[in-house]
Amino acid sequence: MEYEQNISRKIGLPPGTPIYIGDNAPEQTTIRVLSYSDKESIRSDEISPEDLPNRIPEGSGAWISITGLRDTSVIEQVLGRFSVHPLVLEDIVNTRTRTKFEEFDEYLFIVMTHFNRTDEGSTEEQVSLILTDQVLISCSNSAGMFEHIEKRIQRSTGKFRQNGIDYLAYTILDTVVDGYFFVLEDLEDRVEDIEDEIVNAPGKDTINHVQEFRRDLIWFRRKIWSLRELITRLERTDSLLIKNTTHLYLRDVYDHTIKIAEDVDVYREMAEGLMEIYLSKISNNTNEIMKMLTLIANIFIPLTFIAGIYGMNFVFMPELASPYGYPAVLLLMGAVGASMLIYFRRKEWI
Repeated sequence: MEYEQNISRKIGLPPGTPIYIGDNAPEQTTIRVLSYSDKESIRSDEISPEDLPNRIPEGSGAWISITGLRDTSVIEQVLGRFSVHPLVLEDIVNTRTRTKFEEFDEYLFIVMTHFNRTDEGSTEEQVSLILTDQVLISCSNSAGMFEHIEKRIQRSTGKFRQNGIDYLAYTILDTVVDGYFFVLEDLEDRVEDIEDEIVNAPGKDTINHVQEFRRDLIWFRRKIWSLRELITRLERTDSLLIKNTTHLYLRDVYDHTIKIAEDVDVYREMAEGLMEIYLSKISNNTNEIMKMLTLIANIFIPLTFIAGIYGMNFVFMPELASPYGYPAVLLLMGAVGASMLIYFRRKEWI
């Protein structure tokens, strides 16, 4: 696997050595800058690291978007202009980095997982943010994830023109949290489908569906709890890079994570209940089968007894010589079987 090969390349290297870990990354790393102030916004596409200072006007906020993490040298040049620690660069190019928040003197570092819903389904993408006083740097492998935010910045009536760069970081964070609701909706649909399957038509694959749902639920629960911890630390930080007005918005995002975490815990309990329902359903089906087999055996036991008596073939058995012996025995056996069926019906056993 590519992941294992990349991990093996890091063995023995000094800490902070940037080695890309992941897959499906663009071969080319592109840099885009969107600078804005209360008067205007300027977007510059596909610029070089050397040209970066010229694209950030004095007194304006700037959003530097880096797409494609495979070319670590380009990312290193960009981050070097902001004195970013090498360990931060190592975490950025490792797309398996866990969700976390780190606070430095000159910047804040955030790593999180973004879930985006497309026509093909939900996609998972790691997004890294570096927040400075006037600049926000975002790093990911996919472009267009936050295109709606760019459009809001370019509108002169948007709040971005009146708020600092920390408000942009909040908006991206809020978008990431909204993506978790997409996954939560998918989990809700799955639990309803599995419940219908268990109640109506449980099969051999039902237990596999329940187990797979439980594994996905545990995985998602780890994701949301890590994000909740990140937002908690970010909301409680006393860094001057986060203004008091932005802290109010962060509290709202924190409330969203609480809602998602609570729903995940509910689905976790439902998953445990689904397993119990499935086992109970299988047990009830087995009991019904055993009940029917027992009733059939009880009906045929006396009939077998009667047939066994007349199968002994003794000489002195008057019924054997009677022309009505055979139909009389069949009538007797039928009467015994019917009587037992009536008895079982009255007892509500069938």
